[in-house]
Amino acid sequence: YNPLASRWMAVAVAADAPNAPCLFYSLLNTVISFDPSNSSFGGVPYSNKFASDTHVKLVELSAQVLCVLLDCGLSGDPVPCVNRYDEPVVRVSYAYKNGFNIFRVMLARINSGKDLATLYRGFVRLLRNTFESKNTLLPSSQSRLECYQELLILLWKTLEENPLFLDFILTRCDVCELVVPLCYLMYTSRKDSAQVGLVHICTFILLKLSGERSFGVSLNRPFRTKLPCDLPLFSGSHADLISITLHKIIVNGSYRLVSLYSCFLTIVSNFSPYWRSMSLVSSVKLVNLFELFSSPKFLYSGEKAYRHLALLLEIFNNIIQYQYNGNQHLVYAIVRRKDSFGRLASLTLPKAIHQCQKQFPSSERPEYDADAADAAQVAALSIQDVDEHGNPIDDEDDATSTTNGRDTATSSTTVSGTGECFVPTEAWLTELRASLPLETVSRLLQHLVPVVDDMCDRKNGVVDEIEILEVFKDITMVGLLPVPHAIVIRKYQPNQYTSIWFTAFMWGVVFLRSQKPPIFDGQCIELFQVAGEDK
Repeated sequence: YNPLASRWMAVAVAADAPNAPCLFYSLLNTVISFDPSNSSFGGVPYSNKFASDTHVKLVELSAQVLCVLLDCGLSGDPVPCVNRYDEPVVRVSYAYKNGFNIFRVMLARINSGKDLATLYRGFVRLLRNTFESKNTLLPSSQSRLECYQELLILLWKTLEENPLFLDFILTRCDVCELVVPLCYLMYTSRKDSAQVGLVHICTFILLKLSGERSFGVSLNRPFRTKLPCDLPLFSGSHADLISITLHKIIVNGSYRLVSLYSCFLTIVSNFSPYWRSMSLVSSVKLVNLFELFSSPKFLYSGEKAYRHLALLLEIFNNIIQYQYNGNQHLVYAIVRRKDSFGRLASLTLPKAIHQCQKQFPSSERPEYDADAADAAQVAALSIQDVDEHGNPIDDEDDATSTTNGRDTATSSTTVSGTGECFVPTEAWLTELRASLPLETVSRLLQHLVPVVDDMCDRKNGVVDEIEILEVFKDITMVGLLPVPHAIVIRKYQPNQYTSIWFTAFMWGVVFLRSQKPPIFDGQCIELFQVAGEDK
C-alpha cells in the first residue's frame, strides 16, 4: 500500500486545494461540537425516537471524511509559519513536497489553549456516550453514537500529529476522562472477533499515553464511575481500572488478541513506578497472571513466551522499589504465591524438558503459541526504551523485550511454518534466567516469608489478613532490596507498519459503515480481507 499513490487525494489535500481551511474546520467543528445527550428537544428522554437522525448522520459522515483526508500523505509540520502580515502560511518549498497534506498541517498547528481544550472536551463527551447512553435511569432514553471507531481514529491522529495536544491533555486536563471509555470499549469488545480492531486501537492509544510520566501520575486519581458491564467490584484508582480490564481480556478474551499481551503488560509496566496504592483486586489479578504465564501451558508454548514474565516481574520490581509504602496488598499476594516464584527461580533443564513433554506430547500443538500468535496481522509496534527524562537507553537486553513488529512477524512465520513444537534447550534456559529480573522479588520473599511464618506459629496458624498487612506496613525494606534500578519507559515510535494498519482499519470501518446502501464492491478490495457471514 502506497499512501502517496492516489492522484485524486493528492489534489484534494494539496496546499492550493480550494476552501481547504473552511472544509477542515467545518468538519472538525461538526464532529467535536456535537452533544449526543442534548441532540434533540433539549435532552428530553426518548426524544431521539421521534426526531430525525439527520444530525447524527452528518456527524458520522463528517468523521469519516475527516479520517480519510487526514490519512493520506505525510505528517504535517507542527511549527507555525506566518507572513509579514502575521497570517498563517505554508512555505512554498514545503507545500510542493511530494506527500504534502494541508489537512494534516492544519491539525498539527492547532496551538491555542482554547482550541485544544475544545478538542479534548469534544472527544471526552463523545466517547463517554458509549457507556453513559446505557447508564440512564430510563432504559434506552438516550441515543448512542455508532461512530466511536471513527472518533478513536481521529483521537489517534490528533495525538500523533499535534504534540501540543498530548502535552495539554496530560498537564492541564484530567486524562482519566479518556481512560474510562477506552477501558469500557476494550472490556465489552474482548470476546467479539469482529471488534478486534477496536481493542487494538484502544491499546495503541493507551500505549501512546503511558509513555509519558504525567499519565502514570494522573492514574492515581480515584475511580468512582459506574460502568454498565460486569467489571469486578473494586475500590481503587484508574490504574486499577486499566490493570483489571487488561487482565480480563487476557483470561477471558478472544484468541485473536493474544498478540497484544506484550502491549498490555508494557502499558502497566510504564505507569507502575508511579502507582501509589494498588487495590486488592488488582494485586491478586496481577499475581494470577504471573502464575498463568509461568505455567507449562504458556511457558513452553514458544521460544520467547517468557517475555510476558519479564514484563510482569518488571512491574513488581517497580512497585516494590519505588512504591513499597501503600502497596501492601501486592506484597502480601506475592508472599502467598511464593511457590510460583520459587519454581521459576529453581528451574533446571531436565525439569523444563519433562514439563514441556508432559504438557505438549509430540502429537499435539500448543493451543497458545507465543511466537506465532497472529503477529503478522497485527500493527507492528516499534517501542523505544527511554529513561524517566525521555533519554534513549541503549541496552541490548532491554531491546529484546520490546515488540518489534517486523522481527516478530518474521520469527512467527518461521516457527509456524516448520510445524515443530518448541523444546527447551540449555541456551534457552540461560537466556530465560538472564531475562527474568527475579532478584528483587527473591530478596523480598527471603525477608518477609519468615515474618509471616513466625506470626502463624505464634497464633497456631490462625492469622487475620489485616494483621499481616499492618505488619507489612510497618516493615521497612531499606537496605534489604537491591539498589533501585533506573525507571525504563517504553515509548511508541511511529513506523510504516502501524501506518498501514491504521489505514486498513480506517477503510475497514468506512466499508462496514457504508452497507446501506453498499457503495463498495468487497471482491475488489485488496487492502483488507472481506469475509462474508455464514447464514
